[in-house]
Amino acid sequence: MSATVKTAHSAHRYLEMFGIAAFAILEVVVAWRSLTHAHTVLDWLVVAGATLAGFVAADFMSGLVHWAFDRYGSDDTPLFGPNFIVPFREHHVDPKGITRHDFIETNGNNCIATVPILAGAASLDPTWGAMALLTSCFLGAMCLFVFATNQCHKWAHEDEPPTWVAALQRWHLILDKPGHDVHHNPPFETYYCITTGWLNPLLARLDFFARAERLIFKLTGVKGGIDDAKVVGDRRAS
Repeated sequence: MSATVKTAHSAHRYLEMFGIAAFAILEVVVAWRSLTHAHTVLDWLVVAGATLAGFVAADFMSGLVHWAFDRYGSDDTPLFGPNFIVPFREHHVDPKGITRHDFIETNGNNCIATVPILAGAASLDPTWGAMALLTSCFLGAMCLFVFATNQCHKWAHEDEPPTWVAALQRWHLILDKPGHDVHHNPPFETYYCITTGWLNPLLARLDFFARAERLIFKLTGVKGGIDDAKVVGDRRAS
């Protein structure tokens, strides 16, 4: 690895650390402001509904992002290439590799991605009304579960996850190994959602991602599908 690449990796790790810290601060602010302004039964119903919706939205977003980075782009794609696309492609070549990542490497990029959204949520004042409370709770919950996505993904690849994690997997509250294994078997073109995996069966029945690829090809002429081994090999050789 060249000195330039090492410097870039070091700089990005500091950025990941900053992203995790900023995420934690903003998430606490959003949660505190939302919960301390929930006084009536209606308020608490709004909080509960928005939190559940955020949970489901995070699962859908994980699938959408996973699909996009699996099927389009390369290591040379500006911004997203080295930081998002390459890790996904490396994961296909070495599925167990994610289990060797530490907390920062596992969760840093997702935290960075959520910071602008959380900043917007933190700017909302729940005293403005039910819609402000709903939006703040929804965005806060969605970002919380987006943050948890790669951690849930990592646990799904571990042979012996912590006991409490294994319980959550059995109860289907987070991504479980049998469900995620579907994605890692031919044709590798389905079950992209990696937070809870709740939406995978529905999206598979709807043929959602295959239809999306056909639409993109019809509109742009760009066909989905990349040689993972080639992308990873090119990246490591550079």
